[in-house]
Amino acid sequence: MSGSIQVLLDFVWVSAGLALVAFSLGLILGELKIVNVAQGDLMMVGAYCMYSMRALPFALALLITFIIGLLLGLLLERGVLRWVYDKGFIATLLATWGIGIVLEQVAAVLFTVSQKGIDPPLSGQIVIGELTYPTYRIVVICGIAALLGALLLLVYRTSLGLRLRASIDNVEMAAIMGISPQRTFAMVFSVATALAVLAGALIAPTLAITPTLGLSFLAPAFFAVLVAKQGSLAGPVIGAVAVEFTFTMLQAYLNVTMAEAILFGLLALFIAIKPQGISWSWKTARRET
Repeated sequence: MSGSIQVLLDFVWVSAGLALVAFSLGLILGELKIVNVAQGDLMMVGAYCMYSMRALPFALALLITFIIGLLLGLLLERGVLRWVYDKGFIATLLATWGIGIVLEQVAAVLFTVSQKGIDPPLSGQIVIGELTYPTYRIVVICGIAALLGALLLLVYRTSLGLRLRASIDNVEMAAIMGISPQRTFAMVFSVATALAVLAGALIAPTLAITPTLGLSFLAPAFFAVLVAKQGSLAGPVIGAVAVEFTFTMLQAYLNVTMAEAILFGLLALFIAIKPQGISWSWKTARRET
């Protein structure tokens, strides 16, 4: 029994971090129509920010890291990406790939490639039957769930979210209606960058910090976005849970390498069969009159 609870809690823990990254990727892909392959490296930036500020109170370091993420996103969007939007898919892909390489190399120079680590701010354990589980992970799971819930409410229940969704659906029409594409692009990329940086900061106390820390999250997060309908912002969150659930089930019977190979194979097959993704919404059928 305790083993099943352990697997369930680990599944929820990984799903929470993956959902936050997938949501940020979905924002960028939906609004800017670009594939940001540097998103994993932005997670790494968050982890190293927390390592650099490990002497500060954790909450303060987390707040400063989030602000750094906002500023970094604005800098990258205004300084790099705005110049390649109209150059096509390959140009934006190479631009984000280059950003990722630069971030990795800067981290390697500043911190070396040796593993770093920080202590979690909460060192206690929660007892569930015969199982003990880190309190910090439970708190982070609840925090990410609350954050994603607030973001989805903002997107679907506020005028700001309405403007954002209008811009995602048709940027030209939104511009005619007075919604500035340039400001929207800058805001979306800054927020998405800050969310990825925040995800890296939150998981930093639970793993070894290296310049390639975020790469293991990148492919699953992309698949989580791709299984959702293009432009959907709730879809990537559900997609992240679906991807991690599939991997957890495979890992229960196979080793990690084989489970990953089969997972990515299944996801690639799914995308080939249903490239438009799943809408993750249900509509009541109208009665024939």
